Amino acid sequence: MSRHSLKTLQIIVQDDFLAYETRELARLFYPAELTLISVDPNIDETTPVPTLGLLCYSDRAGCRFFCCLKTESHTFTESWFIDGDRVKNHSIDFDQKLFKRDFKKCLFKVMQQWRPRQLPWGILTGVRPVKLAHQLTQQLENDEQVKDSLETHYLISKKKAALLTEVAAVQRPILHRTAPNRVSLYIGIPLCPSRCSYCSFISQPVKGQHDPLLEQYLQALLIELKQAIRWLIEQGRQLDTIYIGGGTPSVFSAKQIHQLMDTLASIYPLHQVREITFEAGRPDTLTLEKLRELHQYPVHRLSINPQTFNDSTLANVNRHHTTHDFYQAWEMALAEGFSLINLDIIIGLPGEGIQHVRHTLKEIEALQPTNLTVHALALKRSSSLAMIGDNQRLDDQTADILMDEIEVMAYSNHMKPYYLYRQKEITGHLENIGYSLPGTECLYNILMMEEKQTILGVGAGAVSKQYFPAQDRIRRIPNPKSIQVYIQRMHEVGFHYKDWESFHK
Repeated sequence: MSRHSLKTLQIIVQDDFLAYETRELARLFYPAELTLISVDPNIDETTPVPTLGLLCYSDRAGCRFFCCLKTESHTFTESWFIDGDRVKNHSIDFDQKLFKRDFKKCLFKVMQQWRPRQLPWGILTGVRPVKLAHQLTQQLENDEQVKDSLETHYLISKKKAALLTEVAAVQRPILHRTAPNRVSLYIGIPLCPSRCSYCSFISQPVKGQHDPLLEQYLQALLIELKQAIRWLIEQGRQLDTIYIGGGTPSVFSAKQIHQLMDTLASIYPLHQVREITFEAGRPDTLTLEKLRELHQYPVHRLSINPQTFNDSTLANVNRHHTTHDFYQAWEMALAEGFSLINLDIIIGLPGEGIQHVRHTLKEIEALQPTNLTVHALALKRSSSLAMIGDNQRLDDQTADILMDEIEVMAYSNHMKPYYLYRQKEITGHLENIGYSLPGTECLYNILMMEEKQTILGVGAGAVSKQYFPAQDRIRRIPNPKSIQVYIQRMHEVGFHYKDWESFHK
């Protein structure tokens, strides 16, 4: 059925704090743009439900949830009682997280009655499911209990529950070695040689190597970078990892890359940093001169991203390189002594079926990389592909088969999953996952994704995350998304110290 022929689903919830969870879970079954949510604290189980409507009643005192969904031809209902071990004389000590969890199970059940779907991540709709596995590990005795809780309380499939516990087990010793006075640094360069049709980032294309925006952005970036690192040193903090990402940082010339790295080295002893990653990304932007500049400094890791090994797909998604360009960049990087190289691929690219992805996997297996990151395509509204019809995308079953085949290939080449995250509108309701040879995990990816360390972000659109370990919470500090606004702000204000007033030793 076309989305154009669908009607608006009217959802009425009793509690305002459940509105967001209701919207996010409902979008797994029905288009988000056709969902209207209202909050009415006076509803109960007898409240009339409009046609194509959903009533969500939550009785805290009675420890019970009730959902009623009405269509033109059917009425679906679901009741759910809060877990018996948390009920005492029909009352509970109110725990908002657990209350939301049980409410979502009730909502999930009624939506499955109406529109049955294979949803391997159950009621989880957030970006960071591994954080949940870490939390459960602290509460339960062993990984088997963690897996059982994920399946029982969050309706996650057995396969995904096992994956979460495995990723958490790989991360655990790395997170335990994180010193409280150490900070990771993200340097954002949101500039690219062209804009990929699936991209939803703020990244802006530049008009060749001599585009004045490259130099303008670099000079603004250096202002913030120098001030921010000097301030960190004054606060008694040390840099743990550095990630230079984008966009496409290698869109800078060799001279500009030298200026960036030389500035870093002049204000901080880079040999003390545990890990420095440079996300080259687009193989058509890498040259021998740029690689040699990077190799002068302790850059430990490169990311060179083919996305697919099918040239027709690369052209379709507006990536101005070929598989030949990738192989040239790969060979140059190896020859220059870069041994830790990550490859990114995407499943679900338009026009690609199962054989296209299998061809990409065959090419990757022959290369035997240390790291592989697999993205399931997630089309956001700001991407030019967002309006493509559903017939252009992989069906859920095929996407799941391909993810299984990728896992088999990774394990057969001794790689293990080490970090994982999810996105809205993701192909097959799957996940993005990083594989690595043991001991070659990208530390920044783990620290950033699990939010157990302060991340200082510099550059347009970069988001800093100030971590408060006592409360196990973060505070987000965003930079301006507009590149022009960012450049102007750096020349006028520079690094905004006041944003970090609560950053104590």
